[in-house]
Amino acid sequence: MIGYSGLVRQLDKGRYDKCLPEGMRMLACIFEAKQKGWLILPIDKEIIIWRWLVAAVFISEEQEKNGTVGFQNDDGGIDTATIYSGKHGSISVYPSPERFALANHLEGCAIEKYGQKPGQQLALRMYQDMVVADKDSGFRLSAMGREGLNILHDSFIRQIQTEGMPDMPVMH
Repeated sequence: MIGYSGLVRQLDKGRYDKCLPEGMRMLACIFEAKQKGWLILPIDKEIIIWRWLVAAVFISEEQEKNGTVGFQNDDGGIDTATIYSGKHGSISVYPSPERFALANHLEGCAIEKYGQKPGQQLALRMYQDMVVADKDSGFRLSAMGREGLNILHDSFIRQIQTEGMPDMPVMH
């Protein structure tokens, strides 16, 4: 048994990154609790769950479209990466770095330009607009969500091709 706040923290920290369908079930519990009025989340927690959803839907769609690749990890085991293939090439994508990129590029820019509260509200609305609920297949990326994530990944691939892989992630 875990409380909703703990569940939001687990989503944010990557507890369900290796099993996105289980994470989606946990997210469904949060959405149901909100719908029934059992749960009211502050905006920072709302942003976390919508950011998680956008990243999970993106990874799932890329996996369905392009597949995965296995590679040996530092512990001698095999890890699996999802492949993103865009107009400038392909890269492997993972849920946690996706969430980091979204937080850094989308939320960071919105807050920097509009201030904390309006920026958070704008970021939340953008996340909500990046996915659509489909009765037959669950959540899918919207056209805007697909375009935005394609731009983000294609620009990163282009940067790697022209400048090489960065030594350390750049924090803004």
